[in-house]
Amino acid sequence: MNIAITGRHLEITQSLREYALKKIKKLEKYFHQLIDAHIIMYIEKVDHVVEILINGDGVRFHAVEKAGDMYSSIDLLYDKIEKQVIRYKDKHSGHKAPSLDKIGTLDMVSDTGVELILNQVSNKPLNLVEAYLAMKVDNADFILFKKGIDNVKSDMNYFNRNYAVIYRTDSGLRLIEIPDEMIKQNKFNPDKFVGYELRILNESPTKPRIKLKKSRGVDVYCATINEAIELISETEKSFLLFFNVESNYFNIIYRNGTNYEVMVPTY
Repeated sequence: MNIAITGRHLEITQSLREYALKKIKKLEKYFHQLIDAHIIMYIEKVDHVVEILINGDGVRFHAVEKAGDMYSSIDLLYDKIEKQVIRYKDKHSGHKAPSLDKIGTLDMVSDTGVELILNQVSNKPLNLVEAYLAMKVDNADFILFKKGIDNVKSDMNYFNRNYAVIYRTDSGLRLIEIPDEMIKQNKFNPDKFVGYELRILNESPTKPRIKLKKSRGVDVYCATINEAIELISETEKSFLLFFNVESNYFNIIYRNGTNYEVMVPTY
């Protein structure tokens, strides 16, 4: 993400520049392709004004905010531009299948001759709020995301394999994950996977309050990709969450028009 910061008759200190960069870079997660952002700071009478112009995904976003100091203006500006981006994404999202954070695709043919696409999700770790917001921005019914840590020392670090799923049901949102101990021991018992109900206490566009309530049981299919294709083809469901018994990861198979696609972790 290219970010240019200029001061209009104002010298930008290093700390102020770093603060603005760190704040605005958070917007990257909302775009497939973020071309550039231009931030302009200036003082107007007693107000400290910050203006931003963002070009991303072929759309231009613009916002202006002011406050008693420049740091507060940046905070207000970030909240305003983020809400603007979210509203645009909600309005123009014409599908339920997630499209953000895919880092690779692979065409394949199942044993039964069905053509499908494997989509690898980003291996960037997300916390619960970040995952929910990413799902909301894409107007999606599900998201597969890594709950791991940023500092992974090796590919064998079991935290690097900790993926979870948030998905929509008739009764609301649910989250399902595999206990860390199972991942560490490489021994999986689907009967002991952990599930939660997601209750949104405050539907803030930037900082929603989410409460988790543990579910008594977890309903997840155990299948190969070929078996998952047969399962979803026998139903009218738009997507199907399953535990891939060949890879020992959660996968999601879903319909994209008349085609099937499978969302898988980045191995």
